[in-house]
Amino acid sequence: MVSTIIKVLGTEASVTTASTVGGAKLVRVYNSNGSDALITVTDASSTVIGTVTVKAGTHEYVAKNSTDTLTASAACKMVSVAH
Repeated sequence: MVSTIIKVLGTEASVTTASTVGGAKLVRVYNSNGSDALITVTDASSTVIGTVTVKAGTHEYVAKNSTDTLTASAACKMVSVAH
C-alpha cells in the first residue's frame, strides 16, 4: 500500500454547492457516499473547466486555481491540502 503524505491546511467540510474550499489550490475530496459522485470544477466566471467522478468510498486530489470552485453531485468531504 502506497501512502501519500499531505499537509492539512484547513478543516474538512461537507460540500455540495460551489466552494473555493477556502481558496485552496489542492483539495482532497473524500466520497463517503454509497454511490459515485461527480465533481465539477468551474472558474471565477462560472465556466466549467472540467469534471471528474470520485468513486464511492474513495478519495482524489484536485488541483485548481484559488478562485476556482468545486461542486459535488452528492455531499463529499473536502479540505485544502499541500504536499
